[in-house]
Amino acid sequence: MNGSPEVAILGVGLWLPGFPTAAAWAAGAADAAVEKPVGAALDRVNRRRASPLDRALADTVAAAVAQAGVDAATVPVVIGSSIGEAATMIGLLDELWRHGNPMSPADFTMSVHNAASGLISISTRNRGTTTSLAADHDTPAAALLEGIGLVQTRGVPVVVACGDEPAPAMLVQHAPPWSMLTAAVVLAPLTATPHLARVAVATTGTATLGFDRFPPLAIENPQIGLAALVDAVLRRTAGVVPLDNGKGRGHRAVVAPGPAA
Repeated sequence: MNGSPEVAILGVGLWLPGFPTAAAWAAGAADAAVEKPVGAALDRVNRRRASPLDRALADTVAAAVAQAGVDAATVPVVIGSSIGEAATMIGLLDELWRHGNPMSPADFTMSVHNAASGLISISTRNRGTTTSLAADHDTPAAALLEGIGLVQTRGVPVVVACGDEPAPAMLVQHAPPWSMLTAAVVLAPLTATPHLARVAVATTGTATLGFDRFPPLAIENPQIGLAALVDAVLRRTAGVVPLDNGKGRGHRAVVAPGPAA
């Protein structure tokens, strides 16, 4: 297969309705009461400012970092989101143009695409680089490639996280709805031991793993590919994971479990 260099995965995180952690997902322990993320990884001030997406991404990143045992204050972070804070921005514009209410500077800061990475960086006092990107349904592939590039050039662990909340109806009027989903992996050089799995991004080859374990609304989320990679890592499954749900360019993640514990 043509693709990227192979790197290690040291830690994972996952959030979707009913499953607030990767451990809950791995155990199949759905909790119907879990409908909104807590945002426990954010400090009190930033938690109040954060959107549900920001809270979910923060908790997912924190879980992956904790499992990997890397320094939250120095690790580079890559955040991918297809629509980011579109719901907040549309709400502000609606208030401005329909109702004539002035736009709050504080609210505006939470409507930009890098809101989540900023809140995470502030709350963890992270001095490393932080990157926010969007590539529609190819966002998981783009984020992984960015993370792999940083691992290869710097030789240090890197957090890659992706997430999207449900799209506002007025933004995506004719697309299927989706539920909120966030996922994260900590990448590192293959020399890092122990590691959960190893992974590379491929541009050719047939996918051997799918999304059948996920609810239909999660499958429609543009970030399902990274969640499926996390699922494969948790199950210690080797195979080829599609990084989009058929609406992107067809990038894949080739994953294999790391050394047995």
